[in-house]
Formats: sequence, C-alpha cells, structure tokens
Amino acid sequence: MEPKIKIIVVDDHKLFLEGLCVLLSKQKNFEVIGKASNGKEALHLLNSFQPDVLIMDLNMPIMDGQIASEKVINLYPFLKILVLSMYNTVTLNADLKKLGIKGYLPKDTDSELLFSVINDIYDGKTYFKQPLEPCLPNNEFTFSDGFLKKHNLTHREVEILKLIGNNFSSSQIATKLYISIFTVDTHRKNMIQKLNVDNKNGLLNFAKENNLS
Repeated sequence: MEPKIKIIVVDDHKLFLEGLCVLLSKQKNFEVIGKASNGKEALHLLNSFQPDVLIMDLNMPIMDGQIASEKVINLYPFLKILVLSMYNTVTLNADLKKLGIKGYLPKDTDSELLFSVINDIYDGKTYFKQPLEPCLPNNEFTFSDGFLKKHNLTHREVEILKLIGNNFSSSQIATKLYISIFTVDTHRKNMIQKLNVDNKNGLLNFAKENNLS
C-alpha cells in the first residue's frame, strides 16, 4: 500500500475548514493530521506534526496565510504549500510563486481538481490557477523589475503604496485587497524601513513623487 499524503488545513472559517477536512479524509491516499484557524496556530502545529502538504487560506486573523507561509518555508523548506483562497490576481500569483508556494486554487474549485493538484504538488509539480482576466484590471498595475529592484519593493508593496497615495486607510486597503489589517500594517512598516522614510506621511510623499497616486 502506498503511503498516504499527510495534510494540515488552515482556514479561519470553521464550516469550510471542517467540511474540507471531511472531504479530504474520504480520499484513500489522503490523511488529515491537523487543522488550524490562523497562521500562528499552524506554526504551532508544525512543532509536533510533519505534513507533506499544507493547505493555507490567505485572509485570516492574528497571522494571515502569506506571512505564515513565508515563516513556514523558512523553517520547513521541503514542506509543500497549496494556497486555497477567494482572492486571485496576476499580482498575487507572482508574489506566491516568488515566495515559494507550490500551488494556488480558488475556493470554488471542483473537488476533483483539488485532489489532482494535491497529488501533483506532492509529486514535486506546481499548479497556479490563472485569474479569469488575461491581464491586470484597471485598479491594478505593473512596474518594471528595475523599479522594484531599485527600491527593494515587491509587487504587493507597490500595490499598497498606490492605495496609500490615494489616501486609503489600513482597513480600506485590507478590504480592497482581501488581506488582514495586520498584513497591511506589516507591509507598511517594512516599506518605511526599506524606503528610509519616517512615517506614513513619508510613504504618502514617496507615492506621489513616483506617480503612484
């Protein structure tokens, strides 16, 4: 008998979490060995359990999936992460790939595709469901690699900078980008350090000076 793929599922919506765990457990080659409602709980679980695949939501309280995934990859580089989220854009896919995530699927994915992708990721492949739009919508934007490298910024940081330049609050940015306020504030602190500015107003001025507003 082939070994089962050990899985931990992380999602803050209890009904979705419980339902997904039941669905996965019915597959002969899957074994759900743990579940968590946020990134911090997931990191704690990994101190005791060693899954093959970690299925991670993005928008969660306390510690969201993107920050948790970065920590997980640093601590457990051979653990494969599949992001399962309602949020999907070209920018997000690029950020997840750069981070080292092995796959992305939207939450309305057909169960058969989910099972197939889990098996593929376990076998060392990657899978990223592409957004419906062939290019970025009007409220998103791209920047050359030169601009990003010059200022040591990520696509997501520039995305947030544009919203800061348009006087969006942290809560408004979080709602618009389907991420937590904690994530927005973390990016804001990182950008203040990277750009060597004093505070939020420094970020606002940088955004305007670089035509990000």
